[in-house]
Amino acid sequence: MKKRYIFYLCVSSILIQTACSNTKNITMFQTNVEKADYFQVPGAAPEHKIKPYDNLYLSILTLDSEVNKLFNPSLAGNGIYTGTQQMFGDPTSKYINGYRVSADSTIILPILGKIKLVDLTLDQAEDRVMRRAQEYLKEPTVQVKLLNFKVNISGEVKNPGIYYNYEGSLNILDALSEANGYTDFADLSNVTVKRHNGNRIYTHKVDFTNNSIYSSNVFYLQPNDMVYIPPSKLKRRNVNSDTYSKLLGTLSVLLVAASIFAL
Repeated sequence: MKKRYIFYLCVSSILIQTACSNTKNITMFQTNVEKADYFQVPGAAPEHKIKPYDNLYLSILTLDSEVNKLFNPSLAGNGIYTGTQQMFGDPTSKYINGYRVSADSTIILPILGKIKLVDLTLDQAEDRVMRRAQEYLKEPTVQVKLLNFKVNISGEVKNPGIYYNYEGSLNILDALSEANGYTDFADLSNVTVKRHNGNRIYTHKVDFTNNSIYSSNVFYLQPNDMVYIPPSKLKRRNVNSDTYSKLLGTLSVLLVAASIFAL
């Protein structure tokens, strides 16, 4: 009986040890680090082209405060630009105060009427609205921004959620930083990015453990991209090891009890 008890304890120890795993897939940029004196970085981010149903922030400012309030409902009550635009601080306010591009590719502005903006970059849209505004207003200045540039970051990150971007471009490393980085159990070698293109969704795989990330066609994210960082084998084994530990603990107690009664 004593030999059998020792055997069970040895088996228990082996099972617990097998729950361990290396951390090869949870460290970024580890492959060939000693050889990476330099590597090619991506060029400028592709410019977003306006699509139907995009939500745009559009500001038209003149020297006339009353005209300013007409085109910019989020301005202070005196029609003077404050520089903060606090009414655009949450998704509901963005939706209410933004200009939504209609299915016919246009937006409708007070006085200026319909303006077609689909397939234009934001800079091109500013130029087109400026030329229309100059027909009706004195010395206008125009600014156009995309309000619905959001990405969904989920999985093994510290703060999963939907993140909005107003800088014009967002790369996947900055997006990961927005989510406060990855957890200790992230599998960085098998990150998934899902991207909408028309009525289709394309799946891309990204490996954060080497510098190939910089040459990926999803290094720069696009509006409505979904980034998912899966759990590593280490996490799955740790979850299983908790169960094993409880079972083995119970088994050890039973074995000790049995050995005592066998004496």
